[in-house]
Amino acid sequence: MLQSIRSDSNFAIKAQYLQAQLHLVQQQPEQALRIYQQLLNKDPNDPIALLGKARVLQQQGKLAEALNSIVLYREKFPYNPYGQLIHAALVGLQGDDKEQNRMLRQVQMQLNNLPEDAKEQEDVLLLTATMDFSQEKFEQAILKLRRALKLYPANYQVHQLLAQSYLQLNDTKTAAGFSQQAIKLNPADFQLYLLAAAIARAQQDAAAEQTVLQTAFQAFPEQTEVRKAYIQSLLGNQQGAKARQLLSEQPGHNQQADLIVLGYLQLEQGLLGDAQQTAADLLKADQSKVEIFQLAGDVAAKSGDAALARQFYQQALTLDAAYKPSLLSMASLALQQQDWSGAMQSYQILLQKDAADPLVLQLMADAALRLGKASEAIHYLQQLDAQDQKLVPARMALMELYLQTNALAEAKALAEQLTEQTDISADLYFAKARLALKQQNQAEAQRLHDILYGLWYDQSWRLRDLADLQLSAKDSNGAKKTLSRLQALDSDEVQLSLLQARLALLEQRYADGLRQLQKLENHQAQQSTVAELKAHFYLAQDQNQAAVELLTPLFRQSGAQQHLLLLLHAQRNKPAVVRQLLQDWLQQHPTDLSATLALAEQLEQAGATEQARAVYQQSPLLPTQAILQNNLAVLLLDTDPQQALQWAEKAHQAMPEQADILDTYGYALVKAGQAEKGLGVLREAEIRQPQSALLQLHIAAALLQLKRTAEAKKILSALNRPELNAAEQQLLQQLQKH
Repeated sequence: MLQSIRSDSNFAIKAQYLQAQLHLVQQQPEQALRIYQQLLNKDPNDPIALLGKARVLQQQGKLAEALNSIVLYREKFPYNPYGQLIHAALVGLQGDDKEQNRMLRQVQMQLNNLPEDAKEQEDVLLLTATMDFSQEKFEQAILKLRRALKLYPANYQVHQLLAQSYLQLNDTKTAAGFSQQAIKLNPADFQLYLLAAAIARAQQDAAAEQTVLQTAFQAFPEQTEVRKAYIQSLLGNQQGAKARQLLSEQPGHNQQADLIVLGYLQLEQGLLGDAQQTAADLLKADQSKVEIFQLAGDVAAKSGDAALARQFYQQALTLDAAYKPSLLSMASLALQQQDWSGAMQSYQILLQKDAADPLVLQLMADAALRLGKASEAIHYLQQLDAQDQKLVPARMALMELYLQTNALAEAKALAEQLTEQTDISADLYFAKARLALKQQNQAEAQRLHDILYGLWYDQSWRLRDLADLQLSAKDSNGAKKTLSRLQALDSDEVQLSLLQARLALLEQRYADGLRQLQKLENHQAQQSTVAELKAHFYLAQDQNQAAVELLTPLFRQSGAQQHLLLLLHAQRNKPAVVRQLLQDWLQQHPTDLSATLALAEQLEQAGATEQARAVYQQSPLLPTQAILQNNLAVLLLDTDPQQALQWAEKAHQAMPEQADILDTYGYALVKAGQAEKGLGVLREAEIRQPQSALLQLHIAAALLQLKRTAEAKKILSALNRPELNAAEQQLLQQLQKH
């Protein structure tokens, strides 16, 4: 029937809207999507078609396309609240535990249950107000909630959110009024009483807080949060006896267990003296329970007496050698004193009981990071159960470590796993975008930038992160779009100016960028950041001396590696200065691999081969870094072939598939008189690096040593001499003499 309506009829477009809805009801999203697209082909600004398309794409799980559609809608109709509703729903699908998304999903569910004719524009006010509240836009939330209050005076959630908003603005008197009304409308929600208690606490009205919590406790005696809050209120009002009585009145109570609970509540309230007395009473009455010694240890630790705390924990472990809380506490004390082996000892005992204990593995990783041992942290996090959804945050931390250590293959594999396991996650998309940047995958980076733009459309602090990433990825179009949105959001002026200056640098608009930086200098804003960025402008224009004048005091003040790298770039035409900078740096940072390699390379280029060898030999990284072992072997080939072979073999054992290492190892075997074995290794390297001229020269050397002269000459004659560097030319001439 709908299809019979003529296309030139006044009802044609409405008929298409209705037909699309029917397709959705009949679970035919593709047909609905086709209709919406036809409508948009006729009128790209059709608001119903834009929204309809976004909702269908959302249902199909096509996040990027859905976000793109809704952002187009909001850019055309920025003040339409229904567009905000759909956009909020998309963002709310991220599936994390943040309060923003929990509330968005909750309200969205309530709105979805309403009949279509009830979904008037005003009905979205609660959702948009909730979104404003979650983004700390409390004044905007209040304006919308007061409008909603006129429409829905009996909706307790409106009163609840108004109370929370006014509390955030420190208007406790108004907050209290709305809180009381919310309780009247829904006395069966214990969370409302906790809110009322929080407001009374903000008013410093301890009596009112206690009265509210007493009422809540009488109504909800089984609610742990209410019971705990009430006991804490009693303790805060110096009513410890009443708190003890309350504990003892609980059904099936255990006096000793109640005292332990009381001790921990006293600790939470900061009542150290009371907690110490409770622990002392327990120890006097019974010294056979690990829980009592654990409490005594926690009280001592909180009091700053680590030695006494350790004694109590050790006593608990004497009673139960595998008691997890005491082992964790012992590890914590050890970490505070930088005692890595002591912490590890406690953790290892726990792992003997459960080798896959996720808490212990995460704590071990955290301890390793605090001690600067990223590789060990990665090792522990890799052992976590990849299928456990609760461990996704820890595996996101592993993803971050992969990115920081440039383990790109591992990062890519983990990103694919997390994509399958998690809902829409902005943090995951952000990590994947950074991975794409490191992999120099421009197309993938831009795709992810578009998704993040949609997810963070109303979040200026996250859009600044996105703009920073886009500028690093040289995505100037994406950065322009993000910066334009930041301007519309009244973002931080200083941060915005810095980002705009970086965009000018990327687009080679040097005069514009320097003018922007001059304004920031006049306002004395972020002087070190401005100076660093200004140095980038000078370097881009080959004004190296001007850059040096900025970077030298900046590096002297910060001692940061990023400033060293810029200074090295600015001084690149002064090799002696570069060498001195690197030597000074390595004295302070002997385990900096990149600086070690850079200094050795500089010395080698200057003809100081002996000094270059010394840099490698004196590095504390040499026993563990295959690249240093390989490079040292190369420098020893002509002077000490046997020692060169030893280092080349170590590098090969660590990285047996790496082409350059295979080449060095194979040639070291040749130089050490093992030509047959060396040729086999070199042929293996050739499979991985067939175009390497140096590798072909090494193969020819092996063939000559094996008296296979014709094969060697064939290789040598095929080499393109103009493309060889000086060292390769020299080796070629030596081999041609045979």
